[in-house]
Amino acid sequence: MIEKKRLPAIKTRISEIINGKYMKTEDSSYVLTKRAEKVSRVRILATVVDKYISNNKKLYSVTLDDGTDTIRAKIFDSLVLDKINIGDIVDVVGRIRDYNEEVYLLIETVWKINDPNFEILRELEIKELGKTMESKKKMVLEYKKQISDLQELKHVMKEFGIDPEEVEAIVESESIIEPEKEEEIGTDDQKDKILSSIELLDKGEGCTYSELMEASGLPENILDVVIEELLNEGACFEPKPGKIKKL
Repeated sequence: MIEKKRLPAIKTRISEIINGKYMKTEDSSYVLTKRAEKVSRVRILATVVDKYISNNKKLYSVTLDDGTDTIRAKIFDSLVLDKINIGDIVDVVGRIRDYNEEVYLLIETVWKINDPNFEILRELEIKELGKTMESKKKMVLEYKKQISDLQELKHVMKEFGIDPEEVEAIVESESIIEPEKEEEIGTDDQKDKILSSIELLDKGEGCTYSELMEASGLPENILDVVIEELLNEGACFEPKPGKIKKL
C-alpha cells in the first residue's frame, strides 16, 4: 500500500482563503485562491479575537484576525486551546473545511507567539511567496496563448520548474475567478496622493492601512500596488506591521 503524502502547510493570509473559491472533490477539499494556489492545509499567523467552548467541552473554536479578514478555527475532543486566550497572537496549522457554507480551519497545531519579530518575518515570507507565484502565473498564462493542450502545457512548464499542479491551478483560476477590472495603477498622481495622505494622518508612529485607504479613496488592489512601489523606491517604510510612515 502506498503511503499518502502529507500536504505542506501553505503560509497565507486569511483574505486569500475567504476570497478564494472553495472546491470539494471525492478525494480532497481545498480553496483556489486569487493568487492561483490550491490550498488545503494552511499556516495562519493571527490574533485571537473570540473564543468558544461547548458545554460538553467537545468543541473548541477561536476566531482569528490577521488584519486582512477573519476566520474560525475549530478542534474537537482536545484541550489544545485551553491556554489560548483572546488577544493572543497565534500560529495555527489547519486544514480547510466547509460546513453550512462557512469556510473554517480544522486545527492541527497551535503555537502562542510572543516575539513581535515573528510577525514581520511572516509578512516578508508571504510577500515573497506572492511574488514567486505571480512570476509563475505570468509565465504559464503567456505560454498558454501558444499551447492549448493542458498536458502539453504542464510538460513544458515542468522544464521551468513549475509543478503540474501549479499549472492546473493557474489555468483553473482563470476560468472560475472573475478578473479585477483593469485600471491604471502606480501613477505619479496616485503616489503623490498616498504620500500626502500618510503625512496628514501620521501622528508620530505612522498611519494604518485602513486609515490610508479611507483617506485616499483608492481601491484596495490599487493601494497595495502603489504602496509596494513606494516601499521599493524608499519613499516610505513600515515602522511596525500594519503601519506605514513617510521618509
